[in-house]
Amino acid sequence: MTQTTQPMASPHPDLPKDFDPALYLELHEDVRLAGVDPAAHYLNYGRVENRPYKKPTVQSFEETLASFLTIPPSDQNAFDLFPNAWSTAFKGVETSGTFNGFDDHRLTWLFNRIDLAGQSVLELGPLEAAHTTMMEQVGAKVLAIESNKGAFLRCLIAKNYLGLSARFLLGDFEKMDLSDKSFDLVLASGVLYHMKDPVALLDSISKASDRLFIWTHYFEPDLSKWNPVLAPLLKDGKWNYKEPDIRSFNGMDVRLVKQHYGEALGWSGFCGGSDVFSNWIYREDLLKLLGLLGYSRIEISFDDLQHRNGPAFCLYCEK
Repeated sequence: MTQTTQPMASPHPDLPKDFDPALYLELHEDVRLAGVDPAAHYLNYGRVENRPYKKPTVQSFEETLASFLTIPPSDQNAFDLFPNAWSTAFKGVETSGTFNGFDDHRLTWLFNRIDLAGQSVLELGPLEAAHTTMMEQVGAKVLAIESNKGAFLRCLIAKNYLGLSARFLLGDFEKMDLSDKSFDLVLASGVLYHMKDPVALLDSISKASDRLFIWTHYFEPDLSKWNPVLAPLLKDGKWNYKEPDIRSFNGMDVRLVKQHYGEALGWSGFCGGSDVFSNWIYREDLLKLLGLLGYSRIEISFDDLQHRNGPAFCLYCEK
């Protein structure tokens, strides 16, 4: 393979009809560097060595769904459609998830503040329907909006497995017109810090309900209060805190800090925002903004500066 082979004068009958010489060289750098004719190399060496001559075909979503299972039916089979993407742990089936969202003390705290029996709830970002289940168990009527396609399908699997009555819609809740809709509660747990424009989202949902439950990360400017495990990420610029973005809303300046997702984007179960970054609101500014939006009663709990992913808290708000 150290000598240059003269290009073949005409296609060899044993050469695949879809053989692309340029692509073969792209796939096999050693052949390209040796100056060997790609067709001749494939015929003399490549096919014996099982070298690919074209890029593998990726099945489309529809083609994947068109395949059949040839094993006995079970609840587990549906969960196994997402072998590595689950975040939530379910009783009775095995998943890759560890989050116990069916016994979440944050939701229990909420239920001690509002009786959801017979109440309508708009849930933003249900993930895998654990909180949906908790709300339905206390009598709420839930409409859940999920924009991540994988999370939406996992919600449907959970709905089928758990026998939920909640309705799930696939789409971007940032694109919803909520001005003519009314709910007894809007629940946004693990949502706000994934938004590029959290101010606009809060403005939108404030028009749809007089009650709001939020669990979110926020930006704390005193970095010494953060969990020490996050120090390397702070140093490496995961949060662009040195140059906060200032958004003006009804005469109020809201400080936002860009957060980059980085390696998390490579996980098949990633359910963050729709872009490679999001914006975190300063804690003080978030509370002032909610007041500006008409929420006169704001209760705070689970305020955790040492959270492993960044400062976070729960808010229950009423107008």
